[in-house]
Amino acid sequence: MYLDVEDGVLKNIKMTGSGCSISQSSASLMSAAVKGKPLDQVRATVAMFKELMTFRSRRSRTTVKHPRWTFARSVNWPPSRGHQVPVRIKCATLAWNTMVQGLDEIP
Repeated sequence: MYLDVEDGVLKNIKMTGSGCSISQSSASLMSAAVKGKPLDQVRATVAMFKELMTFRSRRSRTTVKHPRWTFARSVNWPPSRGHQVPVRIKCATLAWNTMVQGLDEIP
């Protein structure tokens, strides 16, 4: 992963690698969501995404609130055939966790 940080702003992000369609699409969406944003907003976006990925509710209409965004989603948890869901969550959050690790290593 290549992170170009200048004056506290993530100017550019590039990722190379292979993986499942979930990890690749999540990485693409992440890049679009954080490119050009201040680092504090990048970290808030990561926290919001991870919260959404781990949010659990009984089958109901649920609103997840974040300091800057409110997402209304129909949450069906646990899924009827969701024995692979934890693995899919790991796939979806892989790039996000890698980016945070890269940000933490910037002097």
